[in-house]
Amino acid sequence: MNAAPEADLSIRALKTWDEYLAIEELQRSVWQMPDWRDAVPANLLIAMHKHGGCALGAFDGDRVIGFALSFLALDPPTRQLKHHSHMLAVLPAYQARKLGARLKWAQRDFARAQQIALITWTYDPLLALNARLNLAHLGALARRYTPNAYGEMTDGLNAGLASDRFEVEWWLDSPRVLEHAQGAAQRAEWNVELPRAFDLAFDARDLPRITRVYPLAGAELLVEIPANLAAVKSADPALAREWRAATRDVFQNAFANGYCAIDLVTRVEGTRRRAAYLLTRAR
Repeated sequence: MNAAPEADLSIRALKTWDEYLAIEELQRSVWQMPDWRDAVPANLLIAMHKHGGCALGAFDGDRVIGFALSFLALDPPTRQLKHHSHMLAVLPAYQARKLGARLKWAQRDFARAQQIALITWTYDPLLALNARLNLAHLGALARRYTPNAYGEMTDGLNAGLASDRFEVEWWLDSPRVLEHAQGAAQRAEWNVELPRAFDLAFDARDLPRITRVYPLAGAELLVEIPANLAAVKSADPALAREWRAATRDVFQNAFANGYCAIDLVTRVEGTRRRAAYLLTRAR
């Protein structure tokens, strides 16, 4: 079946029991969950949405093809009311259609209507595509790192690595986010003159390996990550674990010393794509 044109893909709040049930199944499909208990059940989705949370669906006609779920919470450092976005997913066949960004902007509209200024969420800092959406396209930032945030995870996307996470802060009316909302934000470039956390070499399989770690230096810092973590995990799980350990040390040290992750920059070398976080102390 051919994908619908963009105009036929809509974002709206979930309405019916069948739509909530479809979100249960979508979770299991996208995350490849071997245990049905890992999914947020429909009855809890309804309760969250009814009592101030936000349950949005992406639709191709009447078919649910993606969703975003957030709930009201208190931000521990500030004790202010916020939304915490617990899940966002889009079916693989639709993942090149910018639906993730559309769901997040709709979530922002929902929270602002409640006079909420902050949405937070977590993601794996080694996932370059997620970082690109969260930091480069939405204008969020990260300065909190939690090792093994969810313990051992067994789903198909997360199994095999400790569940380390960035906690993203999305300040909904900040100048930075407003620039992104208006399409006026300037895209950061990979500046080879900036200090970097690592030197890399690529092995015979074209997998990236850290060869040298540098001390933190400068007002801005590049921290490179694998451009395709899934490829590294599939080919060499031990190497993926090395990346987790090395980046855990760097990010925890950087955040403790006042750095903040504000962007994900990329560059192409022949057929090879590279990705790096841009960290700054000037925020």
